[in-house]
Formats: sequence, C-alpha cells, structure tokens
Amino acid sequence: MMESFIHRLLNLLLPQKCIGCNKKQVVLCRECLETLPLPDSEGPRNIFAAAHYDYETTRKAIWFLKYRGVKQLAEPLAELINTRCSFIKHRVFNQGEWIIVPIPLSSKKMRERGYNQAELIAKHLSDKINIGCLNDVLYKKFHTESQVNVKNREKRLENLKDSFGIKNPEKIKDKNIILVDDVSTTGATISEAEKTLLEAGAKKVIAIVVARG
Repeated sequence: MMESFIHRLLNLLLPQKCIGCNKKQVVLCRECLETLPLPDSEGPRNIFAAAHYDYETTRKAIWFLKYRGVKQLAEPLAELINTRCSFIKHRVFNQGEWIIVPIPLSSKKMRERGYNQAELIAKHLSDKINIGCLNDVLYKKFHTESQVNVKNREKRLENLKDSFGIKNPEKIKDKNIILVDDVSTTGATISEAEKTLLEAGAKKVIAIVVARG
C-alpha cells in the first residue's frame, strides 16, 4: 500500500515523460502509440485486441497503469482501442443497444490498488464512442489467484469459476455488452464474465482489450 502511494506521489511530482521515447510533457506520445504492433494472430472468439502485449512499450504502458498509479495512461490506451477497433462500430453496433461494462476487480484488489484500470479505460472509451458505461452491474464475488500465476486455460477457467456476479440485472436485460479489459491471454476471464452476463439476460457479449499476449 505504501509503495503504491509513493509511486503515485512521484508521478505527480516528477516531470512527465513518454514511456516509449522519453518525450517530455506527455505520458505516451501519439507516435509511440501508433507504432505499437498489432496482435499477430486471431484470438479467442469475440475478443478483439488493439495491440500485441509482447512489446516493451505495450507492457510498460499496462504495467504503469495497473501498478504504478499512472492513471493518465488510460486515455491514450482507450484511444488506441477506439482507433484500431473502430471497424467493430460498423460491424456490430447497428444490432441494437450497446453498453460498455469493465471487467471488475475483487474488493481485496480494489482496496490494495485504489482503482480499477479496466474501468478507467472503459470510461474514456465510453466518451470517445458515445456509448454508456456501467460499472454497477458486473462484480467480482470473491478474490481469485492472479491469472498470471495460473498457466493453462483449463486451470484459469477453474480458478475463475462462478467468481463473477450481477447487480441491477434490469440494466442489461436484452442489451448488447462490450466487455473492456487491459489484457487477454487465454480469454478465460472474458469467457467467465461473458457467461455471467448472458445468464443474467444480456443479448450479446463481445470484448475489447488493449492487448493480447
């Protein structure tokens, strides 16, 4: 907790530099943002990614947002999604009403971090594409082991089984949902969240992430 506070304090006091090229007065410059490589293959069904995770600047951007308290990175990462996944608007957004829902953190992780990076990205994306964002529908019922420490998809699915719950189900009944998260590897988190939303009455669920590993 103290380390997280110190990182946030340093972020406020020290001059801002681009994490990609060290250009001053910007946390991630447009040039570096635009050069982040695309995923090199198709991912799991219904999961769209804006960048490849296995690239230094991509990893640094997500790491600094999640663990260093550099919340300013949420906006350029949302812009990356908006730019690179814009085809989705033409492909699916004419199929009824859509709502953005961020992947939630457990209450334990929320207390430790103080914010949900997926929610920050989702809110910026909501403003950019003019689609409502709901953070009071999907929630994490209990804390689970970090997916980074669970090595295969079957074990990741078991780790997450029944870990999501729904509040205010009337808000998503017969609606199309865009799940937003920072990273997807095996797609296990998205899969479990999708199942929970569909069982609660959502009509269709797709997911958009910043990066895929």
